[in-house]
Amino acid sequence: MRKVFVVCGAILLAWCWGGVQAFGAVSPALSQVIEGAKKEERVAVILHSTLYGKGVERLRRSIAEKYGVDLQIDYTPSGSYPITLAKIITEQKTGAVPSNDLLVLADATLAKGVAAGIAEKVDWKPLLAEGTPPQAIQFDGKALSTHTNHFGLVYNPSVISPQEAPKSFKDLANPKWRGKILMYSYTSTYVGYSFILGVDKNLSTMRGIMKNEPVVDTYPRGLTRYMAGEYPILLTASTFFLEAKAKGVPAQWVSPEISLNTIHSVVVTKGARHPNAAKLVAVYLASPDGQKLMYEEVRAGNMFYPGNIEHDIDREDRRLGLKVYSIQQVPGLLDYLLSEKGAQTEREIGQILKGQ
Repeated sequence: MRKVFVVCGAILLAWCWGGVQAFGAVSPALSQVIEGAKKEERVAVILHSTLYGKGVERLRRSIAEKYGVDLQIDYTPSGSYPITLAKIITEQKTGAVPSNDLLVLADATLAKGVAAGIAEKVDWKPLLAEGTPPQAIQFDGKALSTHTNHFGLVYNPSVISPQEAPKSFKDLANPKWRGKILMYSYTSTYVGYSFILGVDKNLSTMRGIMKNEPVVDTYPRGLTRYMAGEYPILLTASTFFLEAKAKGVPAQWVSPEISLNTIHSVVVTKGARHPNAAKLVAVYLASPDGQKLMYEEVRAGNMFYPGNIEHDIDREDRRLGLKVYSIQQVPGLLDYLLSEKGAQTEREIGQILKGQ
């Protein structure tokens, strides 16, 4: 019989396949999930792409140490959230068993997934580790937050002075930035900005930016080109700003005009093969220990926890007097994203980004 031992001071915590013998209370609900996960033995997940390799191994080892369950984690790196969602919805519509038990999505995309019925509702509260903030529970229990992001721009301070740096989308339309801008290609985020700032106004601004011939690409490829020094301005998410800083690349953050953040959460897919194992992975990732893993392995922070880039950006933006918006908390925004009018706006933004 295989055992994992964790030493904490003079206390020896023994975990075994026959049952959890833990120091401290375990809720009946969590105990039931642990026992279920032991029987399932494995879990298929789509999680942050930077977890690949040692990050996934650390996740597996950490769950074994904390809960006594040594799961086989069948890991797929996250790519395009819309493509991931489309695949899951297709599986649901065709009656196929979901190919993944747990997957991560950002709230704009996740809202569409929840509306399509892909997510299992879970009573997370009795499962959460001590110190997990209540805000981790998202979409009325249908999701659990793993990290957050801010949207904004990064500029190279060795090329552009802080006084000269653009502070808004309108500034990016200035002809002096022609050929100097990299933009992310994710249309749903621009819908959020457009809804808040005014659809017609923001679409007009985006057309002005496109006259400066920016390169439109994914976050990872945009970051690669920014770090190579090809472009001094990068529209991106704060995770990639942190990655640039960690690699010693000159980078300064600006939240253009407003402070806009998004919450990335995991969902247990409805009809999952390994639902208990999926819940256990989700609960660990949302916990203080899981957040430490995410920050160290993925460079993904969480504004619900102090001591990381997301919390710092939120506090700085508030100090600067910017209006702060979370996508889920903007009245009417999620309904707009799910509406035909919102879909039309997103299609129009897609055409603008293609230069049409």
